[in-house]
Amino acid sequence: MKETIKTVDLPKERETTLYDRIKETLAVASQLIIASPVRLPPKVVLTAKYLALALGVLEAVEGSLRDGEGAADEDD
Repeated sequence: MKETIKTVDLPKERETTLYDRIKETLAVASQLIIASPVRLPPKVVLTAKYLALALGVLEAVEGSLRDGEGAADEDD
């Protein structure tokens, strides 16, 4: 009987996770709502603006954490 040998793949740089896809979808949806030429209820537009702001802050924090990890690795 032949045995199959499983090989280990090289790690990918950055796989898109469910979290990343949800973040990206929310960002696109909020941008579409804000830029839509159709008159939407003010609460919907305001919520989309706050969501876009929150996603921007989240991106900035995640980016600084990634940069901080890279800088910590270089110092060692």
